Amino acid sequence: MSRLDIIDAAFHYASKDLSRDQYVLLAFGWPGDAPASFEEIAEFVCSRAARVPELRTRLQEVPGNLDYPRWVHDDRIHDGASLRSRVVDLPSQTWEDVPRAVEGLVQIPVDAAEAPWRVHVACDVEGVPRADGKAAVVVFQVSHALTDGRGASRLARLLFTPTLPSGPTTGSVAAAPGTQLPHAVSSLLELPYRLLAARVGAARARRAFVRAHGVEPTSRDAARPAVRGNAAPMRSRVVHMIACPPGAFRRASFSVTTCALTAVSLATDRYLADAGDTTPDSLNALVPMALPEEVRWPAVNRIVNGSVDLHVEIDDLTERAGAIRASLSAARTAVVDPLLTRWIRAENKIPAPIFLAVRRRGAKHARPSHDLPEAVLTNVTVVSVGRGDAGIELCGARPTMTAGFPMLGPARSLSHGFYGIGNTVTVCVTACPETFPDHARYVEFLEKAVADVLEATTVPN
Repeated sequence: MSRLDIIDAAFHYASKDLSRDQYVLLAFGWPGDAPASFEEIAEFVCSRAARVPELRTRLQEVPGNLDYPRWVHDDRIHDGASLRSRVVDLPSQTWEDVPRAVEGLVQIPVDAAEAPWRVHVACDVEGVPRADGKAAVVVFQVSHALTDGRGASRLARLLFTPTLPSGPTTGSVAAAPGTQLPHAVSSLLELPYRLLAARVGAARARRAFVRAHGVEPTSRDAARPAVRGNAAPMRSRVVHMIACPPGAFRRASFSVTTCALTAVSLATDRYLADAGDTTPDSLNALVPMALPEEVRWPAVNRIVNGSVDLHVEIDDLTERAGAIRASLSAARTAVVDPLLTRWIRAENKIPAPIFLAVRRRGAKHARPSHDLPEAVLTNVTVVSVGRGDAGIELCGARPTMTAGFPMLGPARSLSHGFYGIGNTVTVCVTACPETFPDHARYVEFLEKAVADVLEATTVPN
């Protein structure tokens, strides 16, 4: 369907203030001493992008914002050569340069009305983890309105498939380009009826949830004490990447996500203790969870946030990991509750003019505060994404690692990402340096915590 769902449109509107894009970093080690040139890399990427329908689209706004935007075929694209402007230079000569370059990228969104994606390329980078000699580092940046985290990984794999596809790789997602005026007129005429239907449907879904669970859908999570990192961020960003040894997570007796949550709980506890703070027993994590394909969902962003208890009251790391695994499982069950997903779908049928009016009013009356609040619903954010096997390439070079940079948001000046490809996992941290100035110190605690959790949970040979 070419029309954006409200969930996808919300990312588009939010990116006009600060980037909400997805970022997939991949490093490729060159075989021998023959790195490909920038032009060769651009040709490789564009020849594949030309066969991916989602990457041959652009966004068209509806006049007066009377309806949500629509994806249309980008009729300016005729072949790989016409995509060339979407592959740009990433000025980095050493691995230490890469985070500084990425910090700029994560603040600047793509213009989806022009093109919803871009690929940033650094050709000859020295010191890339697990690469012998120089390597290429690429960052695939894609609008969050076009896809979620799993979709971004899928599209990235299509851009770096070893064999050039002979035809389109996926089905069409866009309409033919043209005037959106008829959609604006029909949306204006239907506005009162759509608003009434949305409110009635949401009220019914809410009552059904309350009857079954005894609480409002918005009251599923209780407020808890805030910790350092829960201040609302400013605009600037810093990123850190920790490249873990190959196979380290595969030897653990828990999943990558469970180990990640356990490590974050340990790092947070140690960091707060070092800073003279007490870690609340209620410490928890916000974990974005992908909905199974069988769950009916109107948006391409098939993600619902779950709340996972981090059980810092348990000292034994193996026992803590077991308790976190149980909490993670319960959270995954909760987010696919049919009554919850029904309520979310009903709430998200609000017509575009009403949604945008509420958004403008909220922005106008909101008082920006970057102080630490007294209470929050979730303390830390942990994203875990597996990007598949290592069977992709770039001009003959194979991937050595992957990374990503989870966005920040209200009460989130710090976020964690655990990204894997093949048998390697990279731990990533995004932070706002103004509201979480201790980010480098915290990363030291996190790196040690990851090693300690993996040691405690590794199955002996």
